[in-house]
Amino acid sequence: MNYELKSLLSRLSGFLLVWAVILFALAAAVYGTAGDGDLLAREMRRHAPPETTGLPETEYTGVGRMTAGYLTGREETFQYVFSDAEGRRFVCFQPHEAAHMADCRGLIGLAGRLRWIIGTAALLLTAAGIFLRRRGPFAGGMLAGLCGAAAVFTGITVWALADFDGLFVTFHRLAFTNDGWLLDPRTDLLIRLMPVNFFITLGTRILGWVLITGPVLLGTAKLFQNGKAERQRNA
Repeated sequence: MNYELKSLLSRLSGFLLVWAVILFALAAAVYGTAGDGDLLAREMRRHAPPETTGLPETEYTGVGRMTAGYLTGREETFQYVFSDAEGRRFVCFQPHEAAHMADCRGLIGLAGRLRWIIGTAALLLTAAGIFLRRRGPFAGGMLAGLCGAAAVFTGITVWALADFDGLFVTFHRLAFTNDGWLLDPRTDLLIRLMPVNFFITLGTRILGWVLITGPVLLGTAKLFQNGKAERQRNA
């Protein structure tokens, strides 16, 4: 394999490694957030208190854990039933709400599977960069990938700050093949429990985990650059 081809493959490996790590962090953060029932319950209670939802405060933990369990495959049915002090039985969610959560479960399950696929790809790309022994091009590819990622996430952040509702609607139209996500807060508990601010908080949390990869990847690129410089000095 000639020098030019090795350099090209090394640069490409570095570029793809950055995106693999970012997507791994995104998938892992989405899956981990969706599977944290106590977190979901806490944010529901914070952004959708009992006086706006009609759900007793004592039932939030149960709903949050049921939701997390369903989204990550630990629960088979999306439904929560409770009884009040007088023994009256309440069924929380209607069939169309459960149908929408089935769509959400598919997306969360996809994120869970992608963690392992993309994580494996990241390891293979790292191994390829080491095997090709072209540290400079590999580091250059990583830096190019980081610049591209910074541009993409900056654009999304600006969009979210300028028009979060527009971003929210666009995401749902891309992610779902039906209009099941268009719920009515007057009749549907699900949308009352999960208002826009609920998703803003969880989205910010997920974004924070993704942004942590930036300094890590930058540090890795610098290590490869320094390794190349050290080899040149010792040559």
